[in-house]
Amino acid sequence: MNFAGAQSKVAGFELKQNTPNPFVGETVIGFNLPVSGEATLTIQDVTGRTLRVVRGQYAEGYNQVTIKSTDLAATGVLYYTLEASDFVATKKS
Repeated sequence: MNFAGAQSKVAGFELKQNTPNPFVGETVIGFNLPVSGEATLTIQDVTGRTLRVVRGQYAEGYNQVTIKSTDLAATGVLYYTLEASDFVATKKS
């Protein structure tokens, strides 16, 4: 997966840094959407292996997803990608 072109904020779309980072137990990933609709959050390890996918319908404005460490079969550096409409952004946890 190529992260070079990923942007975290474009015209009302924003993928925020997870908090706390680094996390133990659980972390919150926040994001803003300019319009309500479907979004997919994918968490991957450094090798690109998908660890968790969260899909849902989200409201216009601020939304957040809580991820528990027990939901992930990995530790260390992870990447998370938000896809909504024509927007894609990736951040490192």
